[in-house]
Amino acid sequence: MDVFVKNGYSRHLGQKAFLKARKEHSVHKNPKDWILGVHLPYIQGATDRIARILKKHNVPSTFRPLNTIHSSLRSVKDPVDPKNMKGVYVIPCSCGAPYIGEIGRSINKRISEHSTDLRHGRAKSSALVEHAKKTKHQVCIKKAQVIARVAQFHHRKLREALEIEKIPLNLNRDNGWKISRCWIPTLLP
Repeated sequence: MDVFVKNGYSRHLGQKAFLKARKEHSVHKNPKDWILGVHLPYIQGATDRIARILKKHNVPSTFRPLNTIHSSLRSVKDPVDPKNMKGVYVIPCSCGAPYIGEIGRSINKRISEHSTDLRHGRAKSSALVEHAKKTKHQVCIKKAQVIARVAQFHHRKLREALEIEKIPLNLNRDNGWKISRCWIPTLLP
């Protein structure tokens, strides 16, 4: 009560809030009183028959349409190229080994930086160039793909580490973040 008064509320409003909170918590329904039902997609002829059978066994049923107005309308948002977003990406090599990276800027910009590094042979700034110089393989920049659009830094780093862990034979110099061994079984297909 004192907290309400110290924050500028009257004692009456504080008591009213406590009473309301007490009333809401005291109303508990017994799980045995809950009415369980079935939601069925409406298919003319079939759904009605199923509902009649369920009604004989005291199971309430509701119908929902297969197609809604919302599902038949086109999106009002402009399509966005995933490569113009932040996220995790993969660039394959002709030998089949991929390079997996993450970027907090546009993925397109980072791919173009990789392309420039390849053109100029900058092995220090790109693991792709280092691999291409050592093995004489062709890095397939045009086949670069977005694995995930992830804006948050920690989520992006974790996703990159998980993707690197999925494909052990990759071109990455480091494995990014180290993830716990207990996550490895969840990565297997």
